[in-house]
Amino acid sequence: MSRLAVLLLLVLLAGGAAGCGGAEDLRERGQELRDRAQATRDRAERSARRLADRVREALDDLERAVPQATRDNQAPSSGDKRLEAYLTEVLDSVDAYWTRTLAASDLPEPRVSFLWIPPGRGARSGCGAVADENAAFYCPADDTIFVGEELAADILRGTGRNFPGEQAGYGRARGDFGLAYVIAHEYAHNVQQELGLAQADPRYGVEPLELQADCMAGLWGNSVYRAGKVKPGDVEEVISTVLAAGDFDTANPQHHGTPEERRAAWQLGYRSGDPARCQDAAGV
Repeated sequence: MSRLAVLLLLVLLAGGAAGCGGAEDLRERGQELRDRAQATRDRAERSARRLADRVREALDDLERAVPQATRDNQAPSSGDKRLEAYLTEVLDSVDAYWTRTLAASDLPEPRVSFLWIPPGRGARSGCGAVADENAAFYCPADDTIFVGEELAADILRGTGRNFPGEQAGYGRARGDFGLAYVIAHEYAHNVQQELGLAQADPRYGVEPLELQADCMAGLWGNSVYRAGKVKPGDVEEVISTVLAAGDFDTANPQHHGTPEERRAAWQLGYRSGDPARCQDAAGV
């Protein structure tokens, strides 16, 4: 081998040795970078978990300090002056509707008294029944609507009253418009009395009168709708309350109508707005 060939061989061997060392260095450098990247990710994840924990703790503290406000606990409670004011406001609205309606037919202005019964109180009505905080009826003997504030507050909150329809799973008396329906229904009995329509037929008991009163309550609801004052959910509150008030004791002279019958009667008045149609609801 010539001196030149030997020299070239040595140069090649030296270059090959250097190339192997460079590859090893690159592998080590790459692993080091990967290790550093993993360490950075680990630190970021730990930091994110600590931040999330602090946020959850802060939200928990806020929730404990400021309980969530709901419609239920904002509703006036029994004995609350706001509840009495609402009952009176609804009664005034119903009275104004019937005053206009009867005047349009040259009939006398309706007149009725009312009594809202606070918790722990009672009043003997002219009909002999004692009206307490759970009452809701009209007594023709003293021309008075009696409504117990405990009952009214429970309807506003939708907490349930174990009405027949409610027990059967038909609905639950609830909401401000559901309570307004109760007032309008009892006022309708006063109108029936003043118009000479309040005589129950022994063959049918009180059911025709009760269904007619439901229809008449629907008439007032129609007037509220036409005035643009029916809010989303109001009709659903009434229907749920009407269904809850229905009963199934059809053999009883005090049977007021099944849930379906009472719903149909209220809807007849609400959809038509025509007092004459309430004769259909009474079945006479």
